[in-house]
Amino acid sequence: MENSFHTFYITHKEADVSIRENFSLSEIETETLLFALHASKSIQEIFILSTCNRTEIYWYGKKESSFFVKEKLAQLKFSSVDELIKKGFQYNDNSEKVIQRFFEVSVGIESQIVGDWQITSQVKQAYQLADEVGTIGTYFHKLISFVLQTSKKITTQTVFRSGAVSVSFATADLIRQLSQLSKQKNKDTELKILVVGVGKIGSDTVRNLRKIGIKNVKITNRTIGKSAMLATENAYEIVDFENVFQEAQKADVVISSVSQPNFFNISNINVRKMRSNQYFIDLSMPRSIESKLTNFVTIYNIDDLKEQTKAVRKERMAALPSVYKILENGINDFEKWKKEHEYISVLQPFKTALEQLKNNISNKYSSELDEKNKALMMQMLTDFTQKAMRIPVVNLKAELTKPSSTDNKKLFLDNVQRLFS
Repeated sequence: MENSFHTFYITHKEADVSIRENFSLSEIETETLLFALHASKSIQEIFILSTCNRTEIYWYGKKESSFFVKEKLAQLKFSSVDELIKKGFQYNDNSEKVIQRFFEVSVGIESQIVGDWQITSQVKQAYQLADEVGTIGTYFHKLISFVLQTSKKITTQTVFRSGAVSVSFATADLIRQLSQLSKQKNKDTELKILVVGVGKIGSDTVRNLRKIGIKNVKITNRTIGKSAMLATENAYEIVDFENVFQEAQKADVVISSVSQPNFFNISNINVRKMRSNQYFIDLSMPRSIESKLTNFVTIYNIDDLKEQTKAVRKERMAALPSVYKILENGINDFEKWKKEHEYISVLQPFKTALEQLKNNISNKYSSELDEKNKALMMQMLTDFTQKAMRIPVVNLKAELTKPSSTDNKKLFLDNVQRLFS
C-alpha cells in the first residue's frame, strides 16, 4: 500500500482553551511522541506542531498508520481514542487536502489572530525539533521549504501581515486600554505591570509594551540572565523570581507565560489581598492561572485576546484572495516536485545497480593502475552512471506527463520498478 500525507489535530476552531490545554504538548512530550510514532513501520516521516491554539500531528505513511497515531497520543495524554474524537480531534487522510491545510496553518490563515506571523516561527521550531530527533526526511524537508518560501511571498506581496497584530501585541494593546481606563478614574496613576516568564511570547510582549509607552513594568523569570537582558534592553525593572507571588499581589496587571499549569493558584496567592480591579493575563498553554482565581480578579486568556484584533483582522481578511493565489502556486510547486520525486524513486533500484557495477569495476582494476589512471577511471565511471541515469529519468517524466499517457499511472510505475529491480 502506497504512502500519503495524513493529519490528526485539534485547534481553537474545534475546542476552547479549557479543552485544548489538556492536549497541549511540552517539548519533552513532543520528542517522546515523535520517537514512538517514528518507530512504526507504517510511518515514514512524522512532524508535530503544538502551540497555544493547536496540537497537530502530520505524517507521511500508510493508511493503517492512523490508528497507531491516535492510540499513541491517547496513551501519552492518559485518554482514549474515543475521548480524543469526542473532544474535537479531526483526522484527514486526503493527501492533497492535508498538504493544503499544512500550508494554510503555517502562513497564519488558520490562526486565531488571522495572519499571525508567530505561527511561522513556531513551525520553524517544530521543524528543527523533528529534524534533530530524526523523524523527518525528504518529503517534510521539501514541504517546509516550499511553505517558508510561500510565507515570505505573502509577507512581501500582500497586506496580510500588515499591522502589528499577534498574541504579544494584542496583550500590549489590552494593557494600553486598561491603562487608559485607570487614568480616567485616577489621574496620573500608572498601572503596575508584572511580566512573569520571558520566553518568545513573554519577550515580545515586553518589547511591545515599551513601544506603546507603558512605563511601570517589572520582569521576572526562573533564569535571571534572560530577564536581566530584557529589562536592560527596555529600561524596565527586574525582580527576583523567588518573590513572584508577593510581587503579583502588588501588581495591577500580571502577565503570565510560564510553562507550568496553574502556576498561580489559590494556595500560593492570598486571595484576601486580591483586588476586584486587578487583572491576570494568561498567555500559557496549558493555562498557568487557576480558573478559581476568577472569583477574585479578572482573568484574560488566549481566546479572549482575539477581541483586540478586530480592526486589523478586517484588513487582513480582505487580502485573503491574494494570499490564496500565492498559496495555490506554492502548493502546486510542491505537488510538482512530489510527483517528480516519486518518478525518480521508481528508478532507485536501477541507480543502486549502476553504483554496484561502478564499485565492482573499480575494485577489479584499481590494483593494476597508478593513482593518476585510477582517478581517471573513477571519473569515467561516475560520468557513465550519471548519464545512464539521466536518460531513463527524462524519458519516464516525459512519458508520465503526456496527456495521452497511460490511464493507470500507478500500474505503469509498478511495472517500471519491477523492470529495474
